[in-house]
Amino acid sequence: MKKINNALRSFFGDARYLALWVVIALIIPNVVLDITESWGVAWKVANVLLPAGFYVLWMCCARRAGVMTLLALPFMILGAFQLVLSYLYGESIIAVDMFLNVVTTNVDEVSELLGNLLIAIFTVVVLYLPPLVWGGVAICKKMQLPGSFMKSGRIAGGIALIAGVAFALFAPATPTQRFDRCIFPVNVCFNLAEAVNRTKITSRYPETSAHFTYNATSVRDSSEREIYIFVIGETARAINWQLGGYERATNPRLAQKSNLRFMSKALSESNTTHKSVPMLMSVATAESFDSINHIKSIITAMKEAGFYTRFFSNQSPNRSFTQYFGDEADDVRYCDFTATNHPYDAEVLPWVSEAVADTCHTKQFIVIHTYGSHFLYRDRYPREFACFLPDDGLDANVTHRSDLINAYDNTILYTDHLLSELIATLEGTGVKAGLLYSSDHGEDIFDDERERFLHASPNPTYFQLHVAMLAWLSDSIGCAYPQFVSNLNKNALKGVSPQKSMFHTAMEMSGVDSPLFNANLSLINEGYEYQAPVYLTDLNVAVPLENSGLKKQDVEQIRKVLGVRR
Repeated sequence: MKKINNALRSFFGDARYLALWVVIALIIPNVVLDITESWGVAWKVANVLLPAGFYVLWMCCARRAGVMTLLALPFMILGAFQLVLSYLYGESIIAVDMFLNVVTTNVDEVSELLGNLLIAIFTVVVLYLPPLVWGGVAICKKMQLPGSFMKSGRIAGGIALIAGVAFALFAPATPTQRFDRCIFPVNVCFNLAEAVNRTKITSRYPETSAHFTYNATSVRDSSEREIYIFVIGETARAINWQLGGYERATNPRLAQKSNLRFMSKALSESNTTHKSVPMLMSVATAESFDSINHIKSIITAMKEAGFYTRFFSNQSPNRSFTQYFGDEADDVRYCDFTATNHPYDAEVLPWVSEAVADTCHTKQFIVIHTYGSHFLYRDRYPREFACFLPDDGLDANVTHRSDLINAYDNTILYTDHLLSELIATLEGTGVKAGLLYSSDHGEDIFDDERERFLHASPNPTYFQLHVAMLAWLSDSIGCAYPQFVSNLNKNALKGVSPQKSMFHTAMEMSGVDSPLFNANLSLINEGYEYQAPVYLTDLNVAVPLENSGLKKQDVEQIRKVLGVRR
């Protein structure tokens, strides 16, 4: 025991070992990325040699190793973040959207996710916390690196740095394989700068959009009562919906509704909420996403046409375009987040009943933003909706997939309840009414050998893009406009981008016209045309799905959904 104690004192009392630990810990994310990313060999070599050389020089630039260790904290934070993402997605650097997700995500979501990533969190804590503590002790004890070690380290670090630069200079460059894309943490620093810039632009939205107008008008009798509900779902992938052919009865009530059509070929143009939802609510699409800074939402279009507008949200305000759009409404309400658990989506139902009972406003347009099937799944529904059991496995681990799927299917069952109640409320009015629903994106739930989980990764998957979407028309509006029903029946069999069609379908359904209305994107129009699916990348560039980072198996599944032959 005495020998062990002496050995430990010798080890932890030597600043050289501290420096080596820090360098190794910092370079591990680079090694992981070389394994997971599909970069060329030269870029992979550069991604290890160049940062390794820099980290060695960093630790050898001053004798006080403890000071340099604590100053390396920003690199450790980025490394920890990167390792957690690699655990979740199997691949992917910390992208721009990842940083934006951080600033637009509430504390509840973060705590729910981190509380179920114990393996990943334990790993990064073991990797980075000891050298930080060790560094603090080294500062107190004034531990110093030997001059000979520093000299050798500078030589070795310089050689590695130069070699890494050489490999980077001679590596074949492409739009996705270049210095600011393939060298960690340089790539992450570029992405962080871009995220900061986008956040600044978003904060100026009230100014940049102040003078926008849809010049919208109503083409119907202003005295006739009409109510339309526009529901934005969260993380509802189509393959778990009974309406889409799923073997489980996850939509028992909706399956009984007449005049309801499920769009089984709906593909989202983004797998991130902060992009997808604003596109659902406006005329912005993947091809024109930059226009989001200057336009307003469908709520403004409806207000211009004489509708009384309401925005009911079960997501907390988060300084995003979604909040700005919601604030355009005449009646804005957010669920109470002061309770211990996140509110259930059905808490908006009393507000909807109150709105429907309001006969002072002849025409109403209601936007509902749900929390849907967002992880932690088991917390998204009351226990009476726990139909598929067991649903107790909470950890983000492939060994708990069966429980996770059960819990996820229960969230869809609860969404079925919510939408059915909304439709029943509208049916009870007997007036012209309609409901549109689309999820913002889907989700990975350890579905194949890649063992990927959640969404919002820079490289999407089929499971993140194939989303649930449906439309319901009341008997009253169906009788008044029978072509809406026939066109919907026909177009529901076609492919659809919710981001392109939700806005225009809602406009035509409610009898609102605008110079920006496009009949060819409305699902209830005879001239509806499906456009080739695209994806909005992390850099806000619209690309064909084949160029979005989808793997071959994802492309094949999407082709199968769309009925496209090879």
